[in-house]
Amino acid sequence: MARGNKKQRERAVAADALTVLVCRGGDCGSRTKHPDVDHVGLLREMKETVAGSARVVPSKCLDACEHSNVVVVVPGARDSEPVWTGGVNDRELNTALCEFVRSGGPGVAELPIEVELQQFRPSRRNCQELDVERSMPGS
Repeated sequence: MARGNKKQRERAVAADALTVLVCRGGDCGSRTKHPDVDHVGLLREMKETVAGSARVVPSKCLDACEHSNVVVVVPGARDSEPVWTGGVNDRELNTALCEFVRSGGPGVAELPIEVELQQFRPSRRNCQELDVERSMPGS
């Protein structure tokens, strides 16, 4: 696909669109903890697959290291709750997350079983970190 088309699709994401935060701090994205995971490849796949449907933003840290690698799908509308998914360390789960996002995400699409099995309830601290990440420019 031509670069111009990709840029146009990225710009086409509405301001109230979904945001996908991909944690890359702490243990997430760590070759030490997850040496057999293609962290860069999974992030690239996520960005390419959901382009035009959501913004994908690498996060510094969501403080949920026990669930690494963590991906949070944040709905554009404030009436739905974010979906926190842990153990996003393989292509199958990453693909299921991408399809969930492309189908509308939280409050719109049905959660794929692969995602549901890896979903976790965030702590108050995790939610605070998410709020910090969401307030950063570009998020």
